[in-house]
Amino acid sequence: MDTELHTPSEALAQSVARLAAARPVVVDVLPAREVTDHHAAGGVSHAGPPITPSRMCPPMRAALGAALTLEGVAGTPEEAIALVESGDIPLVPNHGIGGVGPMSGIVTGSMPVWVTRDEATGKTAWAPLNEGSGRVLRYGADGPDVLERLAWMRDTLAPALRVALDRTGPLDLLDLHVRSLTDGDEAHHRTESGTALSLVKLAPGLEDADPAVPRFIATNGQWFLNLAMVFSKLALDCARDVEGSPLLTAIARNGVEVGIQVSGTGDQWFVGPAAMPGPARLFAGYSEADMNRDLGDSAIVETYGLGAIAVAASPEAAFNCGLDPEDREAITTELRQIAAGESPDILLPNGRGAILGIDALAVARTRISPPVHTGIAHVQPGVGQIGAGITHPPIEAFDEFAALVSPAVA
Repeated sequence: MDTELHTPSEALAQSVARLAAARPVVVDVLPAREVTDHHAAGGVSHAGPPITPSRMCPPMRAALGAALTLEGVAGTPEEAIALVESGDIPLVPNHGIGGVGPMSGIVTGSMPVWVTRDEATGKTAWAPLNEGSGRVLRYGADGPDVLERLAWMRDTLAPALRVALDRTGPLDLLDLHVRSLTDGDEAHHRTESGTALSLVKLAPGLEDADPAVPRFIATNGQWFLNLAMVFSKLALDCARDVEGSPLLTAIARNGVEVGIQVSGTGDQWFVGPAAMPGPARLFAGYSEADMNRDLGDSAIVETYGLGAIAVAASPEAAFNCGLDPEDREAITTELRQIAAGESPDILLPNGRGAILGIDALAVARTRISPPVHTGIAHVQPGVGQIGAGITHPPIEAFDEFAALVSPAVA
């Protein structure tokens, strides 16, 4: 079987060139209401393609109610959700307003977000700060401990980060990815190296901060995930809207459906049902019956070419997601059949450039749906994370796109 990169079309080549040229840097940390008009108007945003509150999976619905209660718009989560259902609080996907959020992806106006900019194009993107793992809002946990942590992140962590960035200057996210992938990260499930590297960069600006701030970052191995997400989002936004290009620009999941977007078709969603993770490595005491379906915007990392697409860089991520680490090279080799290009900057352990972007038409043609490393939320609210695994966006979504733009492939 030929596993070399196929010859790209002119449009695909143009969008891949834009993707390779993107240089996202973190320039600020601000409340979401100071970044988007939607949040400024009191709106809330969520992961995945559009969904109404009545159709949300239990973890997302719980996160929505808890976040809006913390926002002070209602006395109880139930009252808050009723306001969204009545249309009093606008609800949109994060991707629709220039951002991404992991798992439930719920973002409200007071939540602090990373703000990134690509200096060449002036484009920006945002993502919330990472709460850590386990019992956290994004996984549907909604107890007092969860809300207290979010309030501390808003009131203490975010201002300290803003001061640090002002003192140290922007964070070069491409540089952090280049370095972290040489030290065992793949930038989705395993982000400990990126976390440590980003803390080293920020540390000189945190000297006067509450000691809890650097401690929180240092002990949160998933801290860098949200930076990897906003890096990937902004880079892929730089490659959007190239007429005729089949470059995938988003994979997003809301726990019920998975949507994809493609450069040549702009903001149009192509949607199919969300799958259960498989393989999966669950925490002790949980079974497959406890798993929620595919959830979160974090698949933007795979859309860029990292995460499960770069599993060759991370034996630890492979093992923790239920794979045999010995299979990493073979997996990456197979995935080159759907690659849009090859990174000139980010290298895998074999010295070859990491896959850069995914060709949505190649997915439809080969039937190889890109894998996604993912955390797994309990299907019931209030529990949080119960493991990690691998999912695949539905091939139906790629077929729908192919039928629209290239009936011969479909």
